[in-house]
Amino acid sequence: MAAPHPLLWLAAALICGVDAVWLAASGIALDPEAPLAVAALVAVLLVAAAGLGGLKSEPSLRGMALASAALVAFTVPVAVLHYLAATLALPLVDADLARAEAAIGFDWPAWLAFLETHPALNWWLSLAYHSSGPQVALVVIVLAATRRLGRLWAYVRLFCATLLAVVAISALLPAAGAYAHYAPHTMPSDAIETIGALWHLDALERLRGGGVTVLNIGEIRGLATFPSFHVCLAILTAWALAPVRVVGPLAALLNAAIAVAAIASGGHYLPDILAGAALAGAALALRRRARAAEAIAQPGTGEGRLVGRPSPS
Repeated sequence: MAAPHPLLWLAAALICGVDAVWLAASGIALDPEAPLAVAALVAVLLVAAAGLGGLKSEPSLRGMALASAALVAFTVPVAVLHYLAATLALPLVDADLARAEAAIGFDWPAWLAFLETHPALNWWLSLAYHSSGPQVALVVIVLAATRRLGRLWAYVRLFCATLLAVVAISALLPAAGAYAHYAPHTMPSDAIETIGALWHLDALERLRGGGVTVLNIGEIRGLATFPSFHVCLAILTAWALAPVRVVGPLAALLNAAIAVAAIASGGHYLPDILAGAALAGAALALRRRARAAEAIAQPGTGEGRLVGRPSPS
């Protein structure tokens, strides 16, 4: 019941505590219905996992329940923390990101214009971009069903760690996004999907201006521009599904498309994309290093197709 890791559950509890203190200090009320619903969902999933582990030894279903419970229990309080961090109202770094983008040689407005003239390409990229969330559920289902529980626990831990890192970095280096900075004279046509790039601006402005008095969890939107969590998650998802036949190669192609789509559909600067990729690469590198050290200390451990209890990951 401690999977994916005891420290992950502890971290979720600590973040809930930070949220509670920050909400009280800022005078922002939290709509009580959603937190109760989230707590009830996590409790149901944990009870299901306990039952599947004790009454019926079913590692696949138990893995799905535990992974889902951990993701919900961690993501929701981090989302609240993400909104509270925006109230710090630190200076926006859009101009710096745009300068870095120009120094790399990337012309964001030109890329937007290119997609306007290729609506079919943009439609497919936008579709890929919006598959990011559903793919998390796919990872949980596929890895649990194939009993790759060690890899599933690792994916959940990497997801949570990088999400928290993105929230921390974006709090210190906030940005409104490329659409807000470049402010095209004419907004993109219907051929360009921009909801993911624009829907956060109203919430960001109200949070930075102290205009939020009640926080509804169901209305929380991603505010992070730098680094891009979509790109970070795309790399982690492709890595998680890589060993699975058929699904692995398809996931790699789909998540490569997400990285490209994040520029227009997500309103990201190119440095956001590169930073998200670097964060995912660093997380995976640290994991490989930890596993190498573990293998030296405990020869014979692995992360293959698991039938019984999951091996260390």
